[in-house]
Amino acid sequence: MKEISLKDLFHLVKKVLPETQELITLPPETSVSAALELMRKKNISQMPVVEAESVLGIFSYRSFAMGMLKLSAKEKNPLQLLVEEFVEDLKYARITDELTSLLDEFDLKDAVLVGSEDRLQGIVTVVDALKYFYDVSTPYILLREIELAIRELIRNSVNEVELKECIERTSKDYYQQKNQPIPTCLEELTFYDYLMILRFKGTWDKFSAAFGENPNIVYTKLEPLPELRNQVFHFKKEITIKEYEKMRDVRDWLLKRIKKFEARKKKNNQ
Repeated sequence: MKEISLKDLFHLVKKVLPETQELITLPPETSVSAALELMRKKNISQMPVVEAESVLGIFSYRSFAMGMLKLSAKEKNPLQLLVEEFVEDLKYARITDELTSLLDEFDLKDAVLVGSEDRLQGIVTVVDALKYFYDVSTPYILLREIELAIRELIRNSVNEVELKECIERTSKDYYQQKNQPIPTCLEELTFYDYLMILRFKGTWDKFSAAFGENPNIVYTKLEPLPELRNQVFHFKKEITIKEYEKMRDVRDWLLKRIKKFEARKKKNNQ
């Protein structure tokens, strides 16, 4: 098993720096037209300009546009100029720096250089950071959307008195065995409680209009989620692609159920 540093628990630059990044550099004598064509071909937005392994700065679409504003009106063909005329400086970051310390720089110039002037290790762009934070946060976002969707579908299916009756019938024994007070509202219910309410045959008819006619389909979709939620929020293990796809599938299904429920409700109110 690969040994990791305790610092790897935090959001550091090295987690964002793409492992497969192809670091392409330009000599300062490269023409702007050649640099732009290479950037288009490689689908990148900036390249370090290097002389004798020393980084002079960065050439980018941004630096070219900013440099164009400073050109004399007499300059008729800026594409034939050299990239060294359009270089701008970027901040250097170490792989052990925290990402949050670079947010202002990302906002200002969209990227940072990793390493130093004489030892460049790579480039981290704002898109790299966004992709990283998206990957980290997606399970939490999906579970939040799922839980709120289930809660609101339940809320719109019964009134307060009916909800309390459902909770009494499905969860009373469980909470009494644990010597805990019985929940009285949706916000006090756990994910498992939602599942019990929807699974209970004696209360299912109240929720079929919102969740669908077949309770077995609903239960099959929702049954793995309490344990998945426990794993995500208590950092018990890495979420697998299959588990991620399961959460995405349930989220998309609930979105469709909400759209149908609201459309039917609007139609009935007309």
